[in-house]
Amino acid sequence: MKHVHATAIRPDPALRGARLQAFWLWLWLLCLFLVAVVGLGHKPALAQGTANAALPAVVVWDFDNQTPGAVPGAGASDFLRRSLSENLTASLLQVAGLPVVERQRMKDLLAEQKVSASELSDEDARVRLGRIVGAGRMVFGGFFVLGDQVQVHVRVVDTASSRVLFSDETTTAVASVMQQVEPLNRRLSRALGAGATQGLSFAAASWQAYDEALALADAGRLDDAVQALQALLNKDKGFVPAERQLVALLDKLSRR
Repeated sequence: MKHVHATAIRPDPALRGARLQAFWLWLWLLCLFLVAVVGLGHKPALAQGTANAALPAVVVWDFDNQTPGAVPGAGASDFLRRSLSENLTASLLQVAGLPVVERQRMKDLLAEQKVSASELSDEDARVRLGRIVGAGRMVFGGFFVLGDQVQVHVRVVDTASSRVLFSDETTTAVASVMQQVEPLNRRLSRALGAGATQGLSFAAASWQAYDEALALADAGRLDDAVQALQALLNKDKGFVPAERQLVALLDKLSRR
């Protein structure tokens, strides 16, 4: 009986080298893939963390009428005290992630703290109130009228340190100030870290009617203020600030 001897098959050195080269190429591609996956996994988290970064809450006070000889509550341009403030507030409320303490919340706080109008003339007192409601930023503004021109100026104050973080101003015609002040609002919004806002443009007559409704609310005549806001919205259905105030006043009346 013949014995068959197995002969060892030696691999071709060229084939062995090709296989080794293919292995290292596969390993290199795998490393690239893993690096890409890890990088992609971190990018959304970074973007999300940036987008969700908390912005300090902000309070916008009524603007001061600094026109020489101006009498509070009188004069054709006195409506700008509340209207400029409300226009800026409406712009800031469009920014996602920016907490804005609205007018009625501040009015309720003033009543709770029994703060008089004379005390509010002190800026430090207003900053302290801002701290109470958790606001990190306060916006103070003013204006003065010279002939048919008006200068509007704003300041952003840090409530923790009372330091002025931003200031700006603009001069424009009184007749179109509610429209022309929008670039100033956008610059202030960027200073708050909130990015640019969309402009809000409404007729001067609507702002004046809105100011009359706010004056009624400030005087405690909430039912009359509600009727005035409803009448305004019947004439100017897209007047967003009036819609917001109407909801706030109706909510306040429901809790009485």
